[in-house]
Amino acid sequence: MKQILKSGEAEVIVKKSRFIGEAHRITSEEEAAALVAETRKKYYDARHVCYAYSFGDTNPRLKFSDDGEPKGTAGKPILDIVNGSGVQDILIIVTRYFGGILLGTGGLVRAYSDAAKEALLAAETGELVDCVMRKYSGIAYGDYDKVRFILEKNGITDYETEYGSEVAITAYIPVQLDEGITGEITDSTRGTCAPENLGTTRVVRNTESLNEA
Repeated sequence: MKQILKSGEAEVIVKKSRFIGEAHRITSEEEAAALVAETRKKYYDARHVCYAYSFGDTNPRLKFSDDGEPKGTAGKPILDIVNGSGVQDILIIVTRYFGGILLGTGGLVRAYSDAAKEALLAAETGELVDCVMRKYSGIAYGDYDKVRFILEKNGITDYETEYGSEVAITAYIPVQLDEGITGEITDSTRGTCAPENLGTTRVVRNTESLNEA
C-alpha cells in the first residue's frame, strides 16, 4: 500500500473543455471536505468540481460526487482510479471548465478518468511498510560500523544514533526483516548488544512517483 507524500496536479483538455486533476493525501473526511471547498473557491468560475476519496485502512470509507454531471460519468470514474491506485487515504478532485462542446457519456468518463490518472502520476508517493521500532543498546564503538553496515545493506538508512560510553541505535525495521537483522546484529556484537522492541507501527519508505512504480 502507498501513501501520497506530495500532492499532484495535471490538466487534460478534451474538445476545448479543461479537466484539472488534483491528487491529495487526506488525514480525515473533514479534511477531504475542506480541500474540495478550497478547490471550489480557487476555481469559482468552473462548471463542475467532481471528486472521490478513500479514507481508512481496513474497510475504507468511500465517497464520490458527480457535481451536476450526468450520473456515473464523473465521480464514479474518479473513484475507480482511486480504488485501483493502491494508495491509502487519498482524495482526487477533477475540476471542469466547459469548452462549449458536449462530450457524451463515454467522453466524460474517459476525460474524468484521464485527468484523475494524470494527477496521480504527478503525485509523489512512498510505500507504507509495517515495522518494528528497534533500539539496539550497548554497542561498543568498535562494533558501530558493523551494525551500520547490517542496517544499510538492508535498505535502512534513516536511523537515530545516541553516543555515550557506548552507542545506541534506534531504527524502524520492516517486520519481515526484523528477526534476521536483529539476529545478525546480535551475532556481530557477540551478544553484547541489547535489542529492545519499542512497538510496531506503519511508516513510509521508498519514496517514488507512481509513474516509476
